[in-house]
Amino acid sequence: MSTRQIAYVAVLAALYIIIGQFTRFIPNPMVRGGSTIALNMVVIVIAGILLGPLQGALVGLIGTGLNAFITSGQASGAYELAAIIPHTIMGLTAGLVGRQSLVLGALTIIVGHVLNVIAFILGGLLPATQLVATIFAVGLLAEVIIDVIVILIVVPLLRPALRTS
Repeated sequence: MSTRQIAYVAVLAALYIIIGQFTRFIPNPMVRGGSTIALNMVVIVIAGILLGPLQGALVGLIGTGLNAFITSGQASGAYELAAIIPHTIMGLTAGLVGRQSLVLGALTIIVGHVLNVIAFILGGLLPATQLVATIFAVGLLAEVIIDVIVILIVVPLLRPALRTS
């Protein structure tokens, strides 16, 4: 990995944390302690698509890990801790798929959400019965749609900047 790529990973991991600090103040009606729309997750997918699988995985691992540490005394800290591995896998997947197709790369946000839900259930943060609640499913679907739209808008805007730098 080049020095430039290391710098990109550091900046994007920091951006994940900054966005995570803002979204944690927005209560989620579906998951107590979570955020309404986890826009910080899109940073990981964008990193994978633009920089590659290793860099996407590192942004997921470092950004989520540091955010879990920062929020460890709060309700959202447990969710961030449980999301470290799902977000790492999501960044890796976005990097593997996103180079072939922007749309498929954007849809890897679903990988992160599915793995998060599994991790939250296994960690006792989300009762499995919550999955059948209509409000949960609708809320998660709305979040996925917003995340995909943001990714589809931001990646083409950032691509030229990465090519010239």
